[in-house]
Formats: sequence, structure tokens, C-alpha cells
Amino acid sequence: MLVKSKIINVGIADIKVGKGTDILRTTLGSCIGIVLYDPEQKIGAISHIMLAKDPTGKDSQKSPHKYGETALPELIKMMQEAGSSIGQFNCRMFGGASMFKGINSNFLQNIGEQNIAIVKKFMEEKKIPIIVEDIAGNEGRTISLYTEDGRILLKKAGMEKYLYKVR
Repeated sequence: MLVKSKIINVGIADIKVGKGTDILRTTLGSCIGIVLYDPEQKIGAISHIMLAKDPTGKDSQKSPHKYGETALPELIKMMQEAGSSIGQFNCRMFGGASMFKGINSNFLQNIGEQNIAIVKKFMEEKKIPIIVEDIAGNEGRTISLYTEDGRILLKKAGMEKYLYKVR
């Protein structure tokens, strides 16, 4: 019997959860893609974080998935609602590239670094291991999470590779 997979696109400032044979996909530049995966339950989630913190303190209420400070707790909550819990899943992170070289703006040049830092700090506080990182640099990435086995297809700088580490 052929099982048809469902591709779920994760947009900018978005979080999606998938199970079974779902494929979650997102494209990243300076944004960070956080992948949580529970290999026993075959539940996975991707959060596409645009900025580490809300600079105004007002937008995060309207767009909580846009900012690391509000999206990361929501990501954990969504995994728990899907049937997993801390201790059952781990983290893999992608993106955080420096996409604005040549533009004379500290804010734009440091977006990737700030995004990486907030994810690492949050995962450390929650004791969620980060088992794979493909971060920083100057290239954008597309990642696809296959929830049936947790593998990730990483496309970057004209190359593709599968990452199989799920524990």
C-alpha cells in the first residue's frame, strides 16, 4: 500500500506540527528554523522565527510566532498538545545566515546571530538537547522534516543532503 505524504509549508513567523508521513518544509535566510522531533511518537514541528525579540514590545502580541521570545514557548506547547513532552523530543536548528552584508546596519547584520543566541539559551534553560546545527554563514537554506523517521533534507548553496540524526 502506498502512503501519500502531505507537504506542510511553514511560512515566515509560523509554526506547524506534523505526524506520521507529513513533510514540514521552510526556507530560511537570517531567520531560524527550529525543528523539534519525537522519534517514538513520530511527531515533529518547525518554528520559523524572524527576530529574537520584539523591538517595540507591541507586535509580539499580534504576531507571537515571529519572535523567538514568544514563539519558542508556543512551539513547546504545540508539541505537547500533539502528544509529546519535554524529554521525548530534541532540537535541530538551521538558518541564522548573515544575509545583509554590505548594508551598513548593525541591526540587519546581527539578526542571524541574535536568533541563534535566543534559541540556544532557551533550549539550554528547558534542557532540550540541540543535536544538529547548520547555522550562520551567508547562504539561505531550505529544510524539509520527514516525520515518518525524522530525517531532514537540507538544501543549501546548490547542494542537498539528508541529515538522519534524530536522537
